[in-house]
Amino acid sequence: MIIRILVFICAMIFLIETNYFRTHQEKMYFGMPMKHPENVKTTSKIWMIILALMTILALVAAFTMNLVIIFTTLILGCILELLMAISVSSILLKP
Repeated sequence: MIIRILVFICAMIFLIETNYFRTHQEKMYFGMPMKHPENVKTTSKIWMIILALMTILALVAAFTMNLVIIFTTLILGCILELLMAISVSSILLKP
C-alpha cells in the first residue's frame, strides 16, 4: 500500500513539472532572463512531452503494482530528471 502511495506522489511530481514546462514556454525559467527564446520554447515542449509520458507510466505503475514497471519508472525518472536539469541549466547559462 505504501508503495502505491509513493508512486502516486512520483506521478504528481511529474505532473507538476509537466505543467511547469507547459506554462513556461514563453516565460522565463526561475526568473532568469531568456537569452535564447527559441531554444527555451523547444526545450520546454520536449520536456513537457517526456514528463507527460512519465506521468502516464507512473500512474500505470501505481495501478498495476507491477514491480518491473515501478522500477522502470523510478530508474527512468532519475535519469530523465538529471538530463532535464543538465539541458535546462545549459540553456540558462549559455552566453
